[in-house]
Amino acid sequence: MLKIVVPVDGSEPANRALDQALNVAEGKKDAEVTLLYVSPSPVYFPYYSMVGPSLNEDAKEVEEREGNQMLDDLVAKRSAKTNVKFVKRHLYGIVAQQICDYANDTKTDLIVMGNRGMGAFGQMMLGSVSNKVLHLANCPVLIVK
Repeated sequence: MLKIVVPVDGSEPANRALDQALNVAEGKKDAEVTLLYVSPSPVYFPYYSMVGPSLNEDAKEVEEREGNQMLDDLVAKRSAKTNVKFVKRHLYGIVAQQICDYANDTKTDLIVMGNRGMGAFGQMMLGSVSNKVLHLANCPVLIVK
C-alpha cells in the first residue's frame, strides 16, 4: 500500500501539492492519501493565554469546526475525480513536528506539501514548516511550488 501524507491549510500551494499527490497515487493499488490539517495549539500563542480560558475554548471550537470543514470540502471536491482512498486527520500542536510525527507513526511512504502556507511568517521564506519537515522527516518529502 502506498501511503502519502498531504499537509493542507487552504493555501494554493497546499492545493497544488494535493493535486500532485493524487497524480502520484493514481493507478497504484490500495493507494491512500491522508489530508492532514494541523492547528497550532493555543498553548503556543501567548495571545490566547493573556485573554483567558474562555477564548481558548471558543478559538479551539472554531478551529475544529473550520479545519474539519476544510478537510470535508477537499475530499468532496477531489474524491469524485479519483479512486484513491482519502483519510482525514486534524491534529493540534507544533505544525512541522506533528506532520513528521504522524508520518513516522503511520509508516508513511511520502509527504507531499506546498512550499508555502497561509501563515504570514511562513510566506517570508521557503516556508518555515516545509523547511522543517524536509529536515525532520524520516521519509521522502516532495515540496510542490
